[in-house]
Amino acid sequence: MATQPDSPQFEQSLEGKQFKLVDAERRNKVIELAFDYRGDVTLELRSGDRLEGYVYHRNSRGPSPSLHVFPKNQAGSKEVGYEDIVSIVFSGEDTAFGKSWEDWLNKKKQD
Repeated sequence: MATQPDSPQFEQSLEGKQFKLVDAERRNKVIELAFDYRGDVTLELRSGDRLEGYVYHRNSRGPSPSLHVFPKNQAGSKEVGYEDIVSIVFSGEDTAFGKSWEDWLNKKKQD
């Protein structure tokens, strides 16, 4: 079952969660989560294809909003239109979960 992006469980990692993008509002919320995520995601596309990689940019404005992804194990990047994405799985390790800015500052002071 797909998870709700506005549920309280997001105090936990998104790692392993899947979201079906059933309408524009949900699509925009989940894409923002994918953009902020510090790990790979898997995009399930309307064509039936799957694209796993790291989302490094998104263009949410204009007539053709799109994501830019560095595909896993491939050179270069891919652009994918928002409308082509039917589901997003947070498939990679959440490398930033449980780490805070304060933790980073404290570690930096110790170096």
